[in-house]
Parts: sequence; structure tokens; C-alpha cells
Amino acid sequence: MAEDRINVSEQVSMILDIANLLRGPFTEAEYEKVIIPMTICRRFECILEKTKPAVIEAFKSGVKNEIKLKYKSGLPIYNTSELTLKKLLDDSNKIKENFKAYLNAFNPLGRSIFENLEFFKTVDKLSEKKKLYTVIKKFAYTDLTIDHVSSIKMGYIMEEIIRKYSENASAGDHFTPREVIRCLTQLLLAEGCDDLKEPGKIVTLGDFACGTGGMLYEGYDKIKELNPSAEVALFGQDNSDKYTAIALAETIIRGQNPENIKLVDSTLVTDAHEEQKMRLILMNPPFGESWSKDKVGEEQYKKILKHNTDANGWYKAGLPQSSDMQMLFWQFAINKLQDNGRAAIICNASPLFIGGAKSGESNIRKWLFEHDYVEAIIEFCPELFYNTGISIYAFIFNKNKSERRKGKIQLINAQDFCKRLNKGLGFKRNELTSEHINKIVELYTAFEENKNCKIFDKEDFYYKNVRCSLQG
Repeated sequence: MAEDRINVSEQVSMILDIANLLRGPFTEAEYEKVIIPMTICRRFECILEKTKPAVIEAFKSGVKNEIKLKYKSGLPIYNTSELTLKKLLDDSNKIKENFKAYLNAFNPLGRSIFENLEFFKTVDKLSEKKKLYTVIKKFAYTDLTIDHVSSIKMGYIMEEIIRKYSENASAGDHFTPREVIRCLTQLLLAEGCDDLKEPGKIVTLGDFACGTGGMLYEGYDKIKELNPSAEVALFGQDNSDKYTAIALAETIIRGQNPENIKLVDSTLVTDAHEEQKMRLILMNPPFGESWSKDKVGEEQYKKILKHNTDANGWYKAGLPQSSDMQMLFWQFAINKLQDNGRAAIICNASPLFIGGAKSGESNIRKWLFEHDYVEAIIEFCPELFYNTGISIYAFIFNKNKSERRKGKIQLINAQDFCKRLNKGLGFKRNELTSEHINKIVELYTAFEENKNCKIFDKEDFYYKNVRCSLQG
């Protein structure tokens, strides 16, 4: 897997270089609207190439049943058009109409990905600006076949392209750097996961603010490294059409079940995987986003309040200030974990200190400490994320602590563990190296006090403010 990760630079550079054709009519911020869906389109074409003749033959003979056509395809998607990207080049005068017909020939799942990425509008603009033919030609001769690019490798290619275009995303998105996800995943797997090594073990991994799915796929890869025979089932949901479409595409590319990636109005009131508990959760929920009635609407607001008052509600521990929904996501995640479940959730400093005694925030923290769910809190260096320069924290939650950790909370100061980038990426000026990640994991597993690690009794945190900095 490491070799595949190293070898994607050539393909990524080749794909990103196509964006140079867009200069002028398109701004740099608009490049992703072309590059991401075109990469998906070309990969879909490549993975469908061998079975497409059988699909077309069945479709021509009158087979319209989606299940039967999926069976012919061997994948969750299929395309009934005889056109290909190369064949589209034969008629430059009708390339827009023919390309749209080609996209519409995907089954509903495949077509929805391009619709949610608003790609049909982008095709209109490409045509209007006389760029469509050139872009299609470039992608038509880009080799993304399975024989040339494995599913794992293609996943890394997609991740790198998404990362490139996430650097300029809005501050509220807080895309999670790959190395941070790797660190959190290694922390989750460092303890209490011996059962995951069992041959053929089924492992459920969830992210309920999954965005483009980066946390899910990084987690998947690390679990497979731990146990190649494990069956890793990914479950995700998000409220963004665009990000969910990308997550769906990568799920198909990686051979996972796209039915487990759901678009929802709001995770705060919708559990799209209600019957499924999670062994592991990785999540980076929104920072500082409001859940007030004005923001989420009266119906969702009432549902949140009901989950607070119901005995089996998700938010029975309490409600934070309506200006920040992070601690609602915490409670949602705890509710989704199996009895031996573990979670790593990113947050900013606000949930650690906001709220006085008997406030909603203090009640939630006390509930977490009383139930002994909080295992560790890690403070990372500032300027680690693409879209914010603030210090970021991670909570490690565990519903089945080891004997040595019961009643204890471990604080890890990792502020000095970083390498300065030669060139910043948005707000990101620092990165974690493999050595830094290993050091953080070593501090966690050693469970010993030193200058970077402090261990407290859980009672020390009752109705008290956790210091913003974990130094000292």
C-alpha cells in the first residue's frame, strides 16, 4: 500500500495539469468543477469497459431492470450508451449534446453523482468557452484502467486531487489533513483492538460528517494493514450534495457499498444507519456552527429538543449553546458506538472550556466523565489545517476502557510535534511527519506522565474548565 501511495504523483500531476487548459474562462477556484467530475467520469468509463458490451446488448434487447443491468455490469453503476470519451471526439459539432447524453446514460446512482456536482452546468460553460472538446480529449487518453491503476491507487489519486482543491475551501469546511487522519486512526487501533486481528473479522467504521470520505478511506486502509483478511464496512453521511457525491464516487472506485454513504438534511436529527452500531468512529464535525431554530429550521430544532428530553434520546446529557453544535455530534457518536466501540473526534478549544457550572456544556462534559467515556485529549500544533490557523484538539472516546485507564483521562501536548512547510497551503503551515505520529502514539500507549503527557482522575474535571492548552 505504501508503494501505491508513493506512485500516484505522476497520475495526479498529469490530471492537475489539464487544469491549465481552463485558464482565462475559468478562475482557479472553478477548476475543481471540471477536474473532479471528469476524473470520476473517466475512471467510471475505465472500470466499466469490460462489461459494458454485455450491458448494452441486454439494454438493446429490452432489459430495463436495474438489478439485472447491474448484474451484467458487475458494479453498482452501469452505462447504456455506445459512446465513449474517445468516440465523442468524432463529432465536434455535437460534442456537448452527445456528452450530456453519455452522462445521462448512467444508471440513477451514477447520474446522481454528476448531478450533485452540478456537472451538467459546467459542461454548458465548457462548451460556451470552447474548452469542452479539448478537456474531453485530454481525459479520453488518460489511462485510468484497472490494469494500470489499482482501486487503492485510484483512491489515493482522488484524495490528492480533492486535497489540492480543498486548500481554498471555505473556513467552515475544515478539511482534515491526511496525516492527522492517519494519526487518529493509529491512536484508535493502538489499544483495545486485538479482536480486529481475527481472520475474516467484520469491522464497522463510521463518519457522520463524512464530507468527501477521506477519514473513512484512510481508516479502511489502516485496518486492512492491521488485518488484510478483515471485512471493513464503511458507513458515512453528510449534508452536502457535492461532498457526498465525491464520497459516493470514491466508494464505487474502491469497491465499497455505495448504499452506506447517505446524503441527509442534518446528522443532528437523522441517523441514516439507525440499525447499525459502529466498532470505530472517525469524525471532524463542524466548528462553531449554529443549531438555533433560525439556522436549522423549526422542525429540526424541535427534534433536537426532543432528543434531549427523551430517555433514549441522543442528547440526554444536555444541550450546548445554540451557537456551536460540536457537542451534539459527540453525543451522537457515543450513541452510535458498540459496547466496545472507540471514537476519535476532532474539535476546537471551545468544547473544552465554554460554559460555567451547570451549563449545558458542563453537564455534557460531566456526563462523559461520569460514564468514563473520555480516554485521552490531544492538543495538536496550530496551523495544521488548510482552512484555519487555530489549535486543534482530538478526543479519544472509549466505551470499554482497559483496567489501567478506568477512571483516568490522559492529556497529551503535541503542540511541538510538527514540521514547518516550505510553502504554506492555505492556513496550513505545519505538518505531522511519520516520526511525529509515532511519538504521539507512543505517548498514548506508554500512559506515563512526562513533559508532554499528564494523567488525571476523571473527577478532576467535574464542573471545571479544561485549560485551553495542555502544556505543562
